[in-house]
Amino acid sequence: MSDPRTPRSYYLNEEEYLNQKTSLDKLRSKLDDLVGALDSYKEKRNASPAAKKIVDDEEDKAARIRYLKRSKENAEKFVESIIIGDHYASIEDLKEALDYKAFIRTDPYVRRTGAEIEKQIFDDKDTD
Repeated sequence: MSDPRTPRSYYLNEEEYLNQKTSLDKLRSKLDDLVGALDSYKEKRNASPAAKKIVDDEEDKAARIRYLKRSKENAEKFVESIIIGDHYASIEDLKEALDYKAFIRTDPYVRRTGAEIEKQIFDDKDTD
C-alpha cells in the first residue's frame, strides 16, 4: 500500500510526476542563472542609474523568492511533524518557522536602528 503523503499520489500517473519534477529543476537552474547574472551586474562599477535600479529590483525579487521558498519549506516541515504525531518536533518546527519569519521581517528595522546608533556614537561633531 502506498503512502498517501507522497507527492506521487497527487498526480494521475508517473509521467505527470516526472514532468513536474523536471520543470522544477529547470526553474532552479534559471534561478541560478539569474543569480549569476546579478553577480556580474554587481561587478560593473560604472553602471548607469537605470542599470543600478534594475539590479536592485532583481535582487529584491530574488530575496522575495528565497523568503517564500524557505517559508513554504518550514510550513511543510511543521505540517509533516503534525501528521506524524511527533508533538515535540512539531513545536520545534513551529518555533523555527516563526523565528525565521520574525528575523526576516525585523532585520531592516534592526539595521536602520543600528546605523542610527552608530551615527550618534561616532558622529564627527564635537559636543563642546
